[in-house]
Formats: sequence, structure tokens, C-alpha cells
Amino acid sequence: LEDLKHEVADFLLAAEEKLSIEAQKREAPLSFATTENAFISEGWIPSERFNELAEALGSSVGDHVEVEELERADYRDGDFAGGHGGADHDAGEPGVGDPVAADGTGGAEVRSDGGYAENERAMSDSEPPVEQDNPKGVRPFELLTRAVGKPKYTELDPTVVIFLTFPLMFGFMIGDIGYGIIYTAIGYYMLNSFESETFEDFGKIAAAAGISTVVFGVLYGEVFGLHLDTLPLISSVYGHPIIEKGLSPASTEWAEAWFVITALFGVFHLNLAWAFEFVEEYTFHGLRAALEEVGGWLLALNGLWLFVLTRPPTKIEDGETKFLGPKPDLVYRVFDTGPEAAIELGFGGIAGLFTVGVPFVGTVPFMELVGVGVLVLGLALLAIGPTHELIEAHQVLAHVLSYLRIAAVLLAKAGMAFAVNLLFFGAYEYEEEFHFLLGHGPSWAAEKYGAEAVMFPGLMHGGAGALLAGVVVLVVGHVVVLLLGVTSAGIQSVRLEYFEYFSKFYEGGGEDYSPFGYDRRFTAEE
Repeated sequence: LEDLKHEVADFLLAAEEKLSIEAQKREAPLSFATTENAFISEGWIPSERFNELAEALGSSVGDHVEVEELERADYRDGDFAGGHGGADHDAGEPGVGDPVAADGTGGAEVRSDGGYAENERAMSDSEPPVEQDNPKGVRPFELLTRAVGKPKYTELDPTVVIFLTFPLMFGFMIGDIGYGIIYTAIGYYMLNSFESETFEDFGKIAAAAGISTVVFGVLYGEVFGLHLDTLPLISSVYGHPIIEKGLSPASTEWAEAWFVITALFGVFHLNLAWAFEFVEEYTFHGLRAALEEVGGWLLALNGLWLFVLTRPPTKIEDGETKFLGPKPDLVYRVFDTGPEAAIELGFGGIAGLFTVGVPFVGTVPFMELVGVGVLVLGLALLAIGPTHELIEAHQVLAHVLSYLRIAAVLLAKAGMAFAVNLLFFGAYEYEEEFHFLLGHGPSWAAEKYGAEAVMFPGLMHGGAGALLAGVVVLVVGHVVVLLLGVTSAGIQSVRLEYFEYFSKFYEGGGEDYSPFGYDRRFTAEE
């Protein structure tokens, strides 16, 4: 059967394509309004290709065809708006706005879709079909967008943002050269081993995630959980890693920094989502609707986090600076200066400018009051809209905190890889840093730093049986970490895209643009 497949596969595919094309040609008249001497065909086509279509038909049949643009979809006034919970505040009838004629000038006769046209007939009351138009490198990520649903004609396509953020989150969470190379290789294999467009797109996404993982692996200085600056030969070339994951006691400031950074990324990501929704509401329903439906969310989100990021008052206690108030002080330490800062930017929080006395509260920074005021204004706008929106106002805090899972997965995956290497190589602790026993045995570490410094002697330093068991543990352990990287980093990245990001502005459900005709792959024009 395998030999027969290779012998006749091309012929069968060509025959199937030829018969399918003939069937489409014979069934085509069933889709047209036909008389004895003429027929009428109508359908959607991208606006920029209308002239191309008219010229092609004219060159084929000359004066025997008349091509007319019946309507041009224009969603600026909400004619096709699918809606995201917003109402058309200007239209008397839901879904119908000020009409637009096919030529954009208006006319005397009302079309069935609410537009005007002279002696014209509208094609349909439904939304126009959708053809996504993204740059070539972005198109594979349309697979993730279509998993929720193709964008409606009235929605912004979020694929470019997914292209930028999904590999970024995935690579940040795994951040290992070894794992990244394997993910890239898996993507390359899928890309070149399957003819399915879906598998090809999935392979490109996997490869992009793998490349991002390699880049972050270089920044973290890790390959299969081992630090490059501790490996022979490589250490002299690579030096100290640019950033750290924060797993050892000596680098906890990095772990704290990642939680702050992922929260700030969440604020940015949600701002972007609500900005998209604001643009859609403004486009379909005007400024008032956009402010009522989305402006409240933007104000509440940024007001809350302006309050959080404003530096609180401090006092000196036992020679140390203590932050007053309930806000976590790590927010103001990790980007400041000194030993507790992971990235020394000299940023200790947004300056409060000056303090203001507030009854029953005490003295508070002015910018904290500004943040609270913006938050209250946002909540007031939400209260004007649907009741459920005010009830869901906790999202401005809860959904940002949801992004902390990125830092949590980063530390969890680093811990799992560390545990696997610890079992095989063994390790000791010195000056609150972990060191694998790569070039020395546990006896050397015990003699130099004390027996209590040895965390685990390592299976590779035991007998032959322990070494064999250690190899199994090492291989199986890293395979498990590799697989869990997909099910944790991959799933968590997708979850943040779909639940936190998409839920603010995107519904999907658009109709795919499927043009009449066919594309030849296995046959040629006769």
C-alpha cells in the first residue's frame, strides 16, 4: 500500500482537484438568479479588488457584462456592529445608524441595511465576511485568534498583539537555552512534516516561542537549568548573567522584581485591551458611548495603580528605611538603588509631590489622592452604565494580579529544573547561593564549607548503580519539565490572552471570506 501510495498519490490528488473544479462550474448557475438570456450574480469582494474584478470580467466577455458596486460596507455608524455590551445612543432602532451609500455620498432611497442608494439593492442584512490582512510573519498567529472566532467585521483584529505578547510571555516563563532549542526544533519539524496549514501555523508558533525561550535563556544564562557562568570554558566567555530568575536566597530581589514587572505588564495589557474597545465604541457609537462603556474602566484601572505606585511616606527605624501604610514595600525597592534593588534605576515609586492632611486618615501623598480621585471617577462612570459593570469593578485589581502567574510559573519551572539537576549533580550552598557539584565531589564541598553546606551529594558521585539511576532521573526529569513547559507556560499565556485580554473587547464569530472560484495545486489550466 505504501508503494502504491507513492506511485499514484499525485494522480489521485490531481484527479480529485479536476473533478472538484468541474463540479463547482456545473453547480455555479444554481447560485445565480438566471433568466433565459441573462443571469445575475452578487457577492462580497475586498474594496481594493473591485476595479481588478471589473477589468478582468470586461476583458473576458467585453460588453456582455455589467459590473456594479451595490454597497460598500461602512461600519463607522454601527450598521454592522456586533456590539460588546454597548448601546447605540444615537440610533432610534438598534443596529441601524446613519446610512452610507455605496459611493459614500448618500442618496434618496433607503437600502435594506439602513444605507441609501439610488436604484440599488442591498445584498444582505448580515455582516460582511472577513478577510484578515496581517503581515506575513504575523499570519500564523491568526490560528490563536480563530480558536476564539474570526474577528467580526466591526472588530479590531488582535492578532498582531498576540504575535508580540504570546512568545514574550512563553519565553520569559521558561527562559532556558536548552529547552528553547528543543521547542524550536519541534516547531521546525511540524512546519516541514505536515501539509496541513493548521500544523504549519502551529509549528511556526512553536518555533517563535522556542526562539523567545532561547533569547531569555541567554539573558538568564541557563541551559537545562545549569548556569552558563559555572560551566567550564563557557564561563570565561559568557561572564555573569544579565538577569536572574531569583531562585537562590542571594537573589530574592529578582523574584520580587518579576512579580512587580508582571503586574505592570498586566496593567499595560489591560490598558491596550480597553483602548481597543474604546476605539470600537467611539467608531460605532460616538464619544459619549465610549466614555460611558469603556472610559470608566480605563480611569478605574489607572487610578488604582497610580495609587499603588505612588511612593508612600517613610521613616528611619534602626538605620533602615521603613515604608508606612499597607502597600507592599517591594514595589518601591526593586527598581531603586542599593542591595535590595534588582534593577538599579533609581525609581522608588511615583513621587507624591507633597503631602495632604485627610481627616480620619492622616497625612497622605498628593498623588495618592489623585489616584483615588481618578478611581472614584471611573467607578462613577461605570455606575452610569449597566449594573453588572460596577459589580465587576474588582477586575481592575483582580485581573492585573492574575498576571502574577507569569512570575509564578517562571519560579516553578526554574525550581523543577533545579531539583532534577540537584538529584543528579548534587549541590552545596555558599553565601546564600546554590552551586552544583560539576567538577568536585561532595567530600570536597564538605571539607571546604562544612558538611551542612552540602544540600545533596548527587547520584553521579555514587556507585555505578547510582550513576545509572541518576542518568534516568536526569533525562526523564528534563523531559517532564519540557512537557510541563508547554502545559503550564503555553496554557497560562493563552489563558491571559483569551480571558484577561480578549474578554475586554473581542467576541469573534465573524464569517470567513470564501471567494467564489478555486486555487489550483495539482493541476494546470487547460
